This record gives sequence, C-alpha cells and structure tokens, in this order.
Amino acid sequence: MLAGGAAFGQTSYTLSTYTATYTELANPTLVEMNDHDEDTWDDPFFSVPFSFEFSIANETFNSTMQIGAGAMMAFGDIMNMEDSLIHIFALTDDIVDGDFIEDLPSSEISYTTEGAVGNRIAKIQYQNVAFYEEVNSPEAAAENRMNFQLWFYENGGIIEIHFGSSNIPNPEIAFFGNPGPSVILAINLGIDEEDMDYGAIIMGDPTNPSLFDFTSAPPDDLPTGLDGVPASARVYRLAPSSPLYVSDIRGSEFSVYPAITQSSLWIKGGMEGSTNYRVMDITGKVVLSGKIQNQNSINVSGLNAGVYLISMEGMSKAAKFIKQ
Repeated sequence: MLAGGAAFGQTSYTLSTYTATYTELANPTLVEMNDHDEDTWDDPFFSVPFSFEFSIANETFNSTMQIGAGAMMAFGDIMNMEDSLIHIFALTDDIVDGDFIEDLPSSEISYTTEGAVGNRIAKIQYQNVAFYEEVNSPEAAAENRMNFQLWFYENGGIIEIHFGSSNIPNPEIAFFGNPGPSVILAINLGIDEEDMDYGAIIMGDPTNPSLFDFTSAPPDDLPTGLDGVPASARVYRLAPSSPLYVSDIRGSEFSVYPAITQSSLWIKGGMEGSTNYRVMDITGKVVLSGKIQNQNSINVSGLNAGVYLISMEGMSKAAKFIKQ
C-alpha cells in the first residue's frame, strides 16, 4: 500500500486480510468495570498492561489505554493530551454493555498476553457487546451484538482486529447509519486537531477491503466503514511499511478533482502541454496509463470502485482519489 504523504515519511501501514478460527481468550483478566452483577459500562476507560514493549511510530509502550466510545486503544500521554500527541487504533462504533437494559445478557471486556518472549501478542477481547444507539432508542433493545479482539504484536509492531460471531439485524442502528463497522488508525493525533502524521480507514468489501490513508480529516461524504459486517474468523492486519513519500491530494505538486469520482478526473497545476500519467491501485499495480493534455480530464469510469494513486511524468509526488 502506498502511503499518503511526505508528512509521514516515518510511518505508513499496509493492510492485509485473512481468515483464522476465532477463539475466545483462555482465563483472561476481566477489566474491573465489568462487574455485571452491580453495574454496566458505557464509554469505558481503563488501562491494559502489556508484558512487552510494543512499537508504534518509532516509540515503544508497555500498556495501552481504552478511551472514549468504541474500542479505542490509545498510546501516549493520555492525561496530558492538550500538550501531546497520541496514537490510536480503534473500532469507533459506540459499543455499550448489553445489560444497560436490565435482565439482558451482559457484555465483558478482558485481556491477556500470549506467546513466547520475542513473539508475544497482547489480546483485548470485547465479548457480546451491544450498541448505544439501540439501547438508548425510544424502543430500547440490545438485539445487535458483536464479538471481536484487538491484537498487538511484540514482533514488528503489527496490529490486528479479529472478528467473531455477530448478530446484527439492524446495522444502521449499530454503525451510525453505515452498513458495517468502522476501523481506524491514527498516528500523532492532537486532541483538538484534525491533522495527524498518518491516518487510515479500513473500508469497502469486508472480504477484500482497501486502506484509505490520509493526513487531514477525510471529506464528510467519504464512507468511513466497511460495506458489511465481517464474518466470523475474518482478520484485518495492519503492518508498518517503509515510507514511499507519496503525497495526498492537498499536498502534491498537482491536484486532482473531484477527490471522489465516478467517471472524470481533472488535473490542476504542474503541467504544460501534454504529460504522461499512470494510475495505480492499492497494491501498486498500474491499472491505467496514457497521455493527458493540459485542461483535459482522464476517464476513470472503467476502474473498479476503490482507492487509487495517480502519478505524472516529471513530478516526484502522486495524488490520491477514490473511484465510486
């Protein structure tokens, strides 16, 4: 996956997906707030210790902190966020304890570390979680339930989300109007800022998703989640990769518009006369090439829906666009 800007020359990630049997954690530590006999949880806030140093964005951490709504794991000085930057990996949909409604099955969050020294994995499990929009609706219910785990690898700074069984009869209620969950990564994010060194969203077909990466908040009309609920045993892996110094739309020597298109892509700036161009998919494969005259558009209607990069001959950077 090509990165999205010279600004994150130190950090970029590749996405891969595979299937692996979903197994509940054996004898995990239950987070303290999950005393379902006495209370419920919403917007949980707790720390998860690791038994090793986890590497992210050229820093190491021996714990992570769950903050805010969703399964939002943060690394950094959480208690001093006004003056510091943090890193976040999260399923951002607003999950809640199922026994928020009395007498309904509860939801538990637990964690453990497994594996031999040098190859340990910290695993955080969200079991049978419900969704706030449903339990807080006029016709309160908790029919929508989901199971998943977040994994953090000692070796290589790899991050994964593993999906277990789900029962989602009303995905729009569970996922803020989206057909599937939203999974994001943010590197060096400021609490009151939209910009970051690197951001990425896993989006598209749950069986073959793409990674949309950026350095500024994405457009409001950009889909922020998957097109459906991942089946049990589906895994998404984010692995650090070497920077390729490809710029995003706003920071390149030329710009493309519209950033999200169904047919025509226009080039602005950086050209005189005719210029050769190449369009690449998220694997780096060239899927379209040709020559464009100044003020002309490129017809991308034949491309499959997804995220693409376009480079122009004689220019050191590239620009990103989404084909709907």
